Amino acid sequence: MVRINIAVLKEGVHELELTPTAEDLALNPEEFGDIRVKVRLDYRNRRIYVTLETRATANLECDRTLQRFDQEVTGTYKLLFASPEFAGQTGEEYEEVRPFVPEEREIDLTDVVRDTLLLSLPLRRVAPGAEEIELPLQFGGEESEEETTDPRWAALLKLKDQEKSQNNPSNE
Repeated sequence: MVRINIAVLKEGVHELELTPTAEDLALNPEEFGDIRVKVRLDYRNRRIYVTLETRATANLECDRTLQRFDQEVTGTYKLLFASPEFAGQTGEEYEEVRPFVPEEREIDLTDVVRDTLLLSLPLRRVAPGAEEIELPLQFGGEESEEETTDPRWAALLKLKDQEKSQNNPSNE
């Protein structure tokens, strides 16, 4: 869990660097490693403006070759912790407003950090150098015409032809 003790903070700007594990964020440790979070807290007038910058190494599967590769992912997110009467208002400089009671001793950023990391994963995952690999566009060898007809179909076609000739005596 990523929690910050705000009881010891005085009004002003505070910068922290955190290194949570994948387990702390309820992420798969085989997919995420070397997680670093820079947190900037601006604590004023019973409000806390939080800016997050996340970095991690993600182990991804290439969409083109299906091979695993590591890629660094980064993301940012801004949110405001404010008193409940202010929480209904929104502004352009922050993406989310969460309720905050000044008597609380800590704020929980676990879900925000996890979601920021997950949203920073690329939609198209291509390993370095995978674009240069030529992929086959046709599979199997060329077949002769005899091989393309299944013998079972041939027997059915023979029955069909016999039925046509019986129903249409003019062809005889």
